[in-house]
Amino acid sequence: MSFIISFLKRFFQSMLHLLSFSHRTISNTLNVYIKTNTGKSLSVDLDPKWDIKNVKEMVAHQLGLEPEEMKIIFAGKELDDSTVIEECDLGEQSVLHAVKTRSSPTGGSKPLCETLVDLQLTERQRVGDSRRAHFYVYCASPCKAMCVGKLRVRCSSCKGGAITVDRDPQCWDDVLEPHRITGDCQNEGCVSAIYSPGIGATQEGGDGPRFSQFFFKCSQHTSQGEEDQAVPLYLIKPNIHNIPCLACTDVK
Repeated sequence: MSFIISFLKRFFQSMLHLLSFSHRTISNTLNVYIKTNTGKSLSVDLDPKWDIKNVKEMVAHQLGLEPEEMKIIFAGKELDDSTVIEECDLGEQSVLHAVKTRSSPTGGSKPLCETLVDLQLTERQRVGDSRRAHFYVYCASPCKAMCVGKLRVRCSSCKGGAITVDRDPQCWDDVLEPHRITGDCQNEGCVSAIYSPGIGATQEGGDGPRFSQFFFKCSQHTSQGEEDQAVPLYLIKPNIHNIPCLACTDVK
């Protein structure tokens, strides 16, 4: 009997949430995928002005969860409820990871694009510099050009994106070299690997640390899935000192 009452309660709550969101007028939508650590996916249209709390309220009951017992992970960060979607550097058909909290919620953080220091700057240049980190990549398909890139992260063991990094990268070596930054992978069944210097993964360990694997995506085209990535052009640096070009005198 209690099971039936619980089911009916969840059903009516789900209907109320759907009705409340249906009355909102969304003038500018962003289509993204919500993926759980059990493999379930939802395609939803979000207003870039919404915050993460709105997202949780919209999708929680469709995933069989309560908003307060789930967390949203993107680019290695558990996003705080107050984080606004347009601050997260999301593109069309990006993937947000919805995970049931293992214990009492500890609160999220700002997205990676907000907390990451510019890897191009020296320690002295970073002092007083509040600009976001930005990167250049070569997009082989479909752009076939040099483009502005976005930094993303996944678990090096299971290749899933439901991982939170233990610290932000501080230099290019943290991003380009493997096994530099550990993380907490939320994917069910993720098994860590034992690594040997110069050899790489040697065997599945199970209880060892999970490492974060960083990669880049092109920001100029719609995401083509979690395997979509671009080549980082780490030798190309922004003109932070606004030095004019000798040929055209432009500083861009």
